Amino acid sequence: MRVLAVLACAVALAAAGIASAYAEKRVALVIGNSAYKHAPALKNPTNDAKDIAGALERLGFETVLGIDLDYSGTRQKIRAFTDKLSGAEVALFFYAGHGVQVAGKNYLAPVDARLESEADLDFTTIDLDLVMRNMEREPRTNILFLDACRDNPLTLNLARNMGTRSASIGRGLARVESGVGTMIAFATQPGNVALDGDSRNSPFTKALLEVIERPGLSISEVMIAVRNGVLKQTNGKQVPWEHSSLTGHFFFAPAAPEEAAPLAGANAKDPAAVEFAFWDTIKNSSNSRLFEAYIKRYPTGTFSEIARIKIEEIAAAKLSEENAVIGDQTQLHEIRDRLYELNFDPGPLDGPLGDAASQAIREYQATAQLPQTGEPTQGLLKRLRSAELPRPWGSIVYAQGRDKWGMSWDKSSRKEAVESARASCGDCPAEVSFFGSECGAFAYSRGVWSLVARETVEQAKEVALAECRKRGKACRVIAAVCANGTGLLKEDK
Repeated sequence: MRVLAVLACAVALAAAGIASAYAEKRVALVIGNSAYKHAPALKNPTNDAKDIAGALERLGFETVLGIDLDYSGTRQKIRAFTDKLSGAEVALFFYAGHGVQVAGKNYLAPVDARLESEADLDFTTIDLDLVMRNMEREPRTNILFLDACRDNPLTLNLARNMGTRSASIGRGLARVESGVGTMIAFATQPGNVALDGDSRNSPFTKALLEVIERPGLSISEVMIAVRNGVLKQTNGKQVPWEHSSLTGHFFFAPAAPEEAAPLAGANAKDPAAVEFAFWDTIKNSSNSRLFEAYIKRYPTGTFSEIARIKIEEIAAAKLSEENAVIGDQTQLHEIRDRLYELNFDPGPLDGPLGDAASQAIREYQATAQLPQTGEPTQGLLKRLRSAELPRPWGSIVYAQGRDKWGMSWDKSSRKEAVESARASCGDCPAEVSFFGSECGAFAYSRGVWSLVARETVEQAKEVALAECRKRGKACRVIAAVCANGTGLLKEDK
């Protein structure tokens, strides 16, 4: 009996490890940049990011993935990641692509980075401190993997323009001192350059993928395995390095209950006791992943029917939570802002939400193939937060009473495009905004006008002219442009 009691205790501890690992909130930001516009393309980073994101999702991470991001897109992904960090017990950042160190600071290079002057570091690259500051705002386990120590041709122009100050530009990335609870892992030691690799993944990411999902390895054991794997792949030329201020053990994938049973004695393994201990540990959880894991391990187990019912109850509770109507004014304001940036028109951007906001919500729900309720719910806000913000943006604005108009293009957000267009005409209330490959046109006759957005600039001009001629005879197109700046037409009235 005593042996069984010890066995049950050991198994319960192992099962508790599984429960805690997947019950905790885990959030990750994964970025891979290969298609550089002002430097030769890199072979591996996009593959590295996609493969790491897949592994992390299987390990219970809520993952924000960014591929070939420009400066604006990178900041948007960092913001989306930051929005998810509240209440997270584990935060992880993985970056593969070009990076540069200047004066001991590390900068990550978006695909549109152009380093022609020292000022470009502020306006075309991302300071690694931006990511770290947001991760370290709350006490949690923070993990950063930086596969960004490649030989970087972007620094050549920077070095030429910095003159004698170019000595502050280092090879690879600089040593980073992490805060309490944070571990930073580099593909190679500070100041050295990592290899891009000849296979689908870089040597560092390949070694990481081989062990990150292996049950029972602590983060320190993962890094030892990664280091040995990279040394073997590169014949000792590359040595991964990390700085850790972690205050406890962290497991990506804890040991399975069966693997812990021998702790109680080689002859004490009892499958029924293992199953019971596993169930006893998860039975009060609200995480459906744990019950799915139980059913996968014990499809006809003692508690399999109860586990299926728990999964249904959790799904119903989640649906009820997502359908909860928001009353918090800050969240309502966020919904309105996000709808606006997705080119829906929620009415005035201050004050209470009105009929225009409800209509904008219905229009967004229609495009997302959701029930068109028009209600500002928690589920709606969650979807809006995860929505990819379109870019670039263009806008044409007009003030009828004063016959003033303005136009802009190639802006990073709708708000920026509208503000830029209005800068030349003051308070011009009429607006048409367009993004991506869309185009806009402005047709005008004395007292008659039309603003239109269409897929091509020719379509926009044609429709704008037709709409204007319904009310005026002397209409002509006096302004047109696509969001990316092509098809530009600008005439005086």
